[in-house]
Amino acid sequence: MGFDWAYLIPIAGIVGGITYGIFAMYFKSRRHTSDSSSVSALRDALATSNETNARLLAKLDSMDARLGSIERTLSEVG
Repeated sequence: MGFDWAYLIPIAGIVGGITYGIFAMYFKSRRHTSDSSSVSALRDALATSNETNARLLAKLDSMDARLGSIERTLSEVG
């Protein structure tokens, strides 16, 4: 009686599935850890961007007001 290699296929499939599950859980936990540490950095970057945008908008509003007054003056003169 020889060894039947057909029985080795399901065993290899089971071992492969368990190995895949272990690696999937490992990389999922690594991804979760990296996401949680980058969230605070992302919030800081967004806050800085919002502050910069607010200052830029205020400058643009003041320039628009000045250009509006120049336009009124030119239309009164001309």
